[in-house]
Amino acid sequence: MRLASTCLLRTMSLVIAAAALAALAACSRGDDDAVAAGAADANAFTILAGSELKDVDAALGERIRSATGVNVRFTYAGTLDAIDRLGAGEAFDAVWVSHGKYLAMNPALKPRIQAQDKIMLSPVILGVKASKAAELGWDKTDPTWKEIADAASSGRFTFGMANPTSSNTGFTALIGIAAALAANPDALTEADVANPALKAFFQGQRMTAGSSGWLADAYVADPGKVDGLINYESVILSLNAGGKLAEPLVPVYPKEGIVTADYPLMLLDAAKRADYDKLAAYLRSPDFQTTLSSTTLRRPVNPEATMASAIPRRTLIELPFPGQPQVINGLLDAFLADVRIPGSSRYVLDLSGSMGDDQRLDQLKTAMATLAGDTGESLASRYARFQNRERIGLVPFSSVPMDTLAFDMGDTPERNRQTLAGIRAAVAPMDANGGTAIYDSVARALGELADEKRSDSSPRYYTVVLMTDGENTNGMDLREFMAWYRQQDETLRSIRVFPIVFGDADAGEMEQLATATGGKAFDAKAKSLAQVFKEIRGYQ
Repeated sequence: MRLASTCLLRTMSLVIAAAALAALAACSRGDDDAVAAGAADANAFTILAGSELKDVDAALGERIRSATGVNVRFTYAGTLDAIDRLGAGEAFDAVWVSHGKYLAMNPALKPRIQAQDKIMLSPVILGVKASKAAELGWDKTDPTWKEIADAASSGRFTFGMANPTSSNTGFTALIGIAAALAANPDALTEADVANPALKAFFQGQRMTAGSSGWLADAYVADPGKVDGLINYESVILSLNAGGKLAEPLVPVYPKEGIVTADYPLMLLDAAKRADYDKLAAYLRSPDFQTTLSSTTLRRPVNPEATMASAIPRRTLIELPFPGQPQVINGLLDAFLADVRIPGSSRYVLDLSGSMGDDQRLDQLKTAMATLAGDTGESLASRYARFQNRERIGLVPFSSVPMDTLAFDMGDTPERNRQTLAGIRAAVAPMDANGGTAIYDSVARALGELADEKRSDSSPRYYTVVLMTDGENTNGMDLREFMAWYRQQDETLRSIRVFPIVFGDADAGEMEQLATATGGKAFDAKAKSLAQVFKEIRGYQ
């Protein structure tokens, strides 16, 4: 099945509007998309790139290849995933992510960086609804991060932000917010990780995502859910230019400063130095930088280029980036364990007879073991694990949904170890037989989470993950499910479903289910089930 994608590219007459759509095009796909056609060419210049750079290739890729003669081919990944992939030995000629400092701190990867050049700039800022910005006075005076945190913790301001362990945007935003709220922003320490103001800030988060593009799409689909977004300036401006918002977003630049993505292109293969030099020189040339800015609404790094007129003319105050990797790792750990709003989820797991074919059940057990912590210490696996304060329910099904197996993660390492062991023990004896009651089982999961949501007023993310390898054979069909779904209240219909297409599952039906519930469909036919489960964690 193709990954769910809410692409915004349409023919428009205005250059900025076209650029706005291009900036969001294809960003709702997973960060680990396959390389573009021809990536296997022996003469290709391969780049491991941040998923937000898909707009550059979509709008300007052919122009770049034609002008330079360099056969540039992209593969996409988040910051932490990129480190894992390079560390595992995957070969790329270059890497191009939004912020290269953390990658360059890795002792195994730092020696491999042969050269690097900054290509463009986009600060991570707040986009706040015009009415809310006026209410808070942020349309006239830039607030401090502390004032934003106070508004968030008191319920006066809610926002969406991408997950920092799966998205370059979220990663950059978390670093900037932590630095701004620290006692000494110039020297963020491990002690600052436990800053109560950081936790207070994230009490206002009501929307999360695995990528900046999907976050933007989700906001367009349901703008009433939050008061604003933390995202790249280019994405905020693109949303305003796209013509899909009933109310524009006011770009807000906190007084203490922000962290700016500077998109360094970093050469890894010294043998490709000539291609790299041609590519970097062209990407930084005044003419291309002007086109890049007008097309993607990012800021040029070449002072001779002309910045897009839609970009605010203001001086950016830059917050420092931590110099110690252990501080960043500690910040990510603390964010997942103690700072962020926790999640409640249901994993609806197909145990029908067809799951006994081709080691499918073994793949499912491996994927669940990944989330339950019985894996190696790669960054992606480490942050994909179930975390403090989460509530997890397993809903196995075949001809009918089986009893839900419920697990509560605690807030201590010992409690977490016990819970993770319990999940692994519950999954290990699962076997495959019977039919496939997909929609009865999803309805069961949604109903249980809706009951929990009604009885618990504390903020949580509620999600359903559906894994099936076949077509529905028992219980409600999709049409009957949708009729049932439309009759439910907003509490239930606010819970997103993330289907995984696996084996012979009906890709079209899974797409419809994801779209109807505001979720996203994932493809486990082109990659491992464990990898897909890890990707979904960014949306929980």
